[in-house]
Amino acid sequence: MRLGDADRVNVTTFDAAGEGTTSTNFVVHMAQDKVGLWTTESGPWTERLALSSVVSLHAANASGRVLREEPVLEGRALLVTEGEDYDSVKAATREKYGVSMKVAEVADWAWELGKKGTPDGVVVVSIVG
Repeated sequence: MRLGDADRVNVTTFDAAGEGTTSTNFVVHMAQDKVGLWTTESGPWTERLALSSVVSLHAANASGRVLREEPVLEGRALLVTEGEDYDSVKAATREKYGVSMKVAEVADWAWELGKKGTPDGVVVVSIVG
């Protein structure tokens, strides 16, 4: 299975000490050896990717449980909040996930009521191994 065909992907980012933080994300295929991850919150990704662009990816089911028959892949991640990659990944996510994406947007809106929120974003991951 292509990683972009999975229901979700577990993405692990790493801090300066090499400790990992894992999150489950929507995932879409972009091009050969590239996937896109749409997120309602670009702030945490900005902090995490500032330390290291290295990520590990593991295909998961809709509830975030890893698909053990699929390999763990390594990639280099870049957060984008505008431009062609942003637009195409957001559109592909909307097409693939439909109402689930809308629910995530509404939940994020409710969470940010009365607070300063961060814009949504797209993490473009180039698979390296």
